[in-house]
Amino acid sequence: MPIIEFDPNASLQEQKAALLAQIAELDAREPEDMDSELYEAWAEEHEELEDLLDEIQDLLDEE
Repeated sequence: MPIIEFDPNASLQEQKAALLAQIAELDAREPEDMDSELYEAWAEEHEELEDLLDEIQDLLDEE
């Protein structure tokens, strides 16, 4: 599970930018062996970050 720390005073746009940076960093560390446990853990973390990004985007769309 990823460790995500947000500044409680950060805007939704700032939180979105932070998540995009975390996703980019994670993408750079993508394991090559898609059948490995390491890849499975990587994929779960990636999915969690993308889910959070979707939630933030939904909140932005409501503004």
